[in-house]
Amino acid sequence: MQVTSTKKEIWTIGAYSLNTLAIMTGFMYLNTFATEVLKIPTGALATALLIAKTIDFIVSLFCGAIIEKTKLLPGKGKNQQWLLVGRWILAICIMVEVFPTEGPVWLRLLVMCTAYAILNSLMNLLQTAYYGVMGVVAGPNPANRQAMTVMMTRLGTVIALITAFIPTLVTKLQFGKWNYFVIATVFMLPMPWAFGAISKLADGKDLPVGAGGQIHQITPADMIGALTENKMLLALFMTNVVLNISTNITSGIGSYYWIYVAGNFSLMTVASLVGSVAGFFAAMIMPKLGQKLGKKRAISIGYFIGPCVNLIVGILGRYSWYYVIAGRIISTFIMYAYSPFVMLLYMDAGEYHFNKTGKDTRGIVMGLSTPPMKIGMAIGGTVGLWLLGRTGYEAGFTPTQEWVNSYMFAAYIIPACIALAAACIFVIFYRLSDEEAARAAQENYAKLQADLAATKAKAEAEGK
Repeated sequence: MQVTSTKKEIWTIGAYSLNTLAIMTGFMYLNTFATEVLKIPTGALATALLIAKTIDFIVSLFCGAIIEKTKLLPGKGKNQQWLLVGRWILAICIMVEVFPTEGPVWLRLLVMCTAYAILNSLMNLLQTAYYGVMGVVAGPNPANRQAMTVMMTRLGTVIALITAFIPTLVTKLQFGKWNYFVIATVFMLPMPWAFGAISKLADGKDLPVGAGGQIHQITPADMIGALTENKMLLALFMTNVVLNISTNITSGIGSYYWIYVAGNFSLMTVASLVGSVAGFFAAMIMPKLGQKLGKKRAISIGYFIGPCVNLIVGILGRYSWYYVIAGRIISTFIMYAYSPFVMLLYMDAGEYHFNKTGKDTRGIVMGLSTPPMKIGMAIGGTVGLWLLGRTGYEAGFTPTQEWVNSYMFAAYIIPACIALAAACIFVIFYRLSDEEAARAAQENYAKLQADLAATKAKAEAEGK
């Protein structure tokens, strides 16, 4: 199919990537802010963040159901209302999260972790609402949806280049303990505008809470059973849980490579910058290849090739950090051939289930795209630290070749094998073709347009 969305719609939907710019200061450097600026003990910080992350995870499980049932703004669609209201709450939390609070430790910790819990819980809701808005703005045309996610990915690479300078800014600016707050506030400012513009695109298209025929309304039992009844969703869920475990093992202990294997921690900055530049060029080129292959085939191939590259890095990286840089560049190009389309599979799974059962659980399906990341962070982070301990690591020690070999096995080879298992799960159990998903989306769109027309007619009749 040809793209029928306007350039304005594609660029506006893609502007959601400004959200990454808004949250990145706290997302990446909150621990540093907490220990260096707020002077919070690491033990207390770990305990408080564990509580906040638990709240975040619980909300991630039910965010789709919350959107389906909660009215915030009369006359607005169920998804767009969350973008309109949530952007201001998000803006406040972004600033409060890195506010240099004075007072006793418990107060400093309470302010920071409350903002953290609200911010991350809200992000679950906003991401789900965003993809709901994208669905109604793009319509059933898969080419429109792909064009929007590709644009968001490309804009995201520019954001990555900007945020690469945060470590320098927080140390070089002259605002002292306010440096984090100033950076977070400035980077946050475009976000409310972007969310408002995205929401406006859905005027008259996004169904309000409770609108539509009763056949499309879901019950609490439908919410609970959405994951188990929808086999395509279950396959995606399990694939991404396993994949996120793999990713978080490597990312959680990857910095030790530069400290103890390469022997120069500053090279990690070089690696990050090289990865960001590679990502910028890859995002311009590789999504076109993914579109030619078809999103399901592109993801299947990418899920297998990526781990194979990491296996090679795990073998060769012990000899020189050049291999790790080269592996990162290759992995980045591979990733951008399929990563813009991963979330579209969740949309497809929701459309297919709605078309098959008449139960519109699409919002819940999009909400359930977030928990795999949370589960992967928890399990992968824990397993990564356990594997690191098994290598014989001790802070400040002098590494031996035997330790280097054990570390490369733990940080690269084991995660690569786990990622290959995720690829197998996807290929074996995700059986929905791109063509079948497109057909379901078109039929669903026709039904919902009829519902929207009926809702408008009823409102006009009651107004008279």
